Amino acid sequence: MSEAVLAVETPGASAPGASGARQFWRRLRTQRAALVAAVVVALLVLVALAAPLLTAIEGQDPTTYHPSLVDSARGGVPIGSFGGVSAEHWLGVEPQTGRDLFARLVYGARVSLGVALAATVVQVVIGVAVGVAAALGNRWVDQLLSRFTDVIVGMPLMIMSLALLAIVPPSFPRPVLVALVIGLIAWGNIAKIVRAQTLTLKELDYVSAARLSGWGSWRIARRELLPGIAAPVITYAALLVPTNITVEAALSFLGVGVKPPTPSWGQMLTAADVWYQAAPQYLLLPAGALFVTVLALTVLGDGVRTALDPRAASRLRVGTGRKREAKA
Repeated sequence: MSEAVLAVETPGASAPGASGARQFWRRLRTQRAALVAAVVVALLVLVALAAPLLTAIEGQDPTTYHPSLVDSARGGVPIGSFGGVSAEHWLGVEPQTGRDLFARLVYGARVSLGVALAATVVQVVIGVAVGVAAALGNRWVDQLLSRFTDVIVGMPLMIMSLALLAIVPPSFPRPVLVALVIGLIAWGNIAKIVRAQTLTLKELDYVSAARLSGWGSWRIARRELLPGIAAPVITYAALLVPTNITVEAALSFLGVGVKPPTPSWGQMLTAADVWYQAAPQYLLLPAGALFVTVLALTVLGDGVRTALDPRAASRLRVGTGRKREAKA
């Protein structure tokens, strides 16, 4: 037992983790599709963060109306070719209001990405806490938390979100509310994954040695279990982000998500369905941005999953670098 305890407390125990990180990056670099997706995601995040700077360079903002740039006699269709594209309005203007489309698109990226990332963080925190507590607790605690998790998993996300968002006062910040609602309703699956992984890890020798050495449950979870469940949690979180972006867009499209004048891609699509013939760019721009973002995050999440678990083949066969990975 003393040897096992010494093995647990040896400072060199962190070396495998560092080696695992190097192997992860080496495997990820062999997947061209995942690297391209990572670059796209990084550019989208950079655009979202730099939205005030980009709109300042253009000289516009997302809320100012330009009634002189739309033809009121034709119902508010933008004046000029390609929806009013000009040196002052790089992507044209919004029908009826004349608001700058480029400014609304880049500021909408901040809302859509921010809501999705915040909701994912809430899901991961709650799911990991509930999953670890269920696995480390006694039989009654495990049963109680597991049945509660089953109830959460069985809840229809869109219906519950619609109900909660409809009854909250409008004064509450809408992007924060949407992120909280998605995160508080959709953490059940990650809790199940964490519980199953923790139950497997707690039976291993090094965890038993830590328990025999007198460590408490919290210290065991923090020092021994959490590093072991990091890989599946990161993988699932990477795949949750595109799902949350789609949910936010759907809620905004249904009119219960982010409210005007705050721009979001889903909100832009709400009003664009009646303009797809007169001003098609008003529909194509937010839809294209949403499609590219979800696709890039999905490909990146799949690449992370494959790099963390090389035994699992990638679901996306293009650019996975399977031959080079097999040689490595």
